[in-house]
Amino acid sequence: MIETLLRYPRAFIFSLVLHVVVIGLTLLEFSDRSVTPVVTKKGPQDQTIQAEVIDQKKLEQREQKIKQQQEAKRKQELEKKRLEQAAKKRAQELKKKKEQEAKRKAEARKKAEAEKKRKAEAARKKAEAEKQRKAEAARKKAEAEQKRKAEEAKLKAEAEQKRKAEEARIKAEAERKRKEEEPRRKAEEEARLAAEAEQRRKEAELKARLAAEERQRELDNMRQRYYSLIREKISRNWRQPVNAGNMPECEVRVVQGPGGVMLDVILGQCPGTREYRLSVEAAVLKSDPLPQPEDPELFERDLRILFKP
Repeated sequence: MIETLLRYPRAFIFSLVLHVVVIGLTLLEFSDRSVTPVVTKKGPQDQTIQAEVIDQKKLEQREQKIKQQQEAKRKQELEKKRLEQAAKKRAQELKKKKEQEAKRKAEARKKAEAEKKRKAEAARKKAEAEKQRKAEAARKKAEAEQKRKAEEAKLKAEAEQKRKAEEARIKAEAERKRKEEEPRRKAEEEARLAAEAEQRRKEAELKARLAAEERQRELDNMRQRYYSLIREKISRNWRQPVNAGNMPECEVRVVQGPGGVMLDVILGQCPGTREYRLSVEAAVLKSDPLPQPEDPELFERDLRILFKP
């Protein structure tokens, strides 16, 4: 209230004067009522008082409005200030949070680098310790190997010395016995060699006989296959005549040259019709050249072939 009076002093003085005048006029009116009759008609003075009261109300309303505007402005400024302070506080908090986050990251990086260095140092120490351990193990192994080889060489030398001594003893004993048994041994050796020679001769004869028999069986089998091939080829080339009649087995003699080329064909014993004999001879001639044997040893210039359809 005092702040408002100090802000508007003229209005305060005017209001004070107006209140004094109103009080004085009121007292004067009461005094006049006791002496003179009441005058109902308002004079100029009453109008002035009423005007002053109305102006006072307008002034108070204006003052109240001004107060409301000032209060609204003050509240707006306070709200603005509060918002600015809140924004500033948020900015400070955000800045602080960012600084804390940056500090945390820096500390984390520092901690990670320290951990990395620690691990690197630990790995280096471990590698160094492992290297030393391996070197020590290698040294001990080399020493043990050297000691083992020395012991082995010593034992080997002793064993070699004993072996040579025993060998010399055995050799001397054998030589003595050999000289004592030389005549008997020589006779036994000659007999053994003769028996072995006889055994080898018999084995060679048996082996040769078996090989010859095996070769003969092989040649016989190949000869049978050879003659079978010739008969099969003649059979493929034979065509049964119309008036064949009875078709018995026919003997055919073939003279061939190298490569199975036929030089001559002679029909031997072949009881049957003339057409049948001619068909057999034609089949043999159409089979030129004859199949070759598996082994050149089986080649025969003169072949005797028995053919039966």
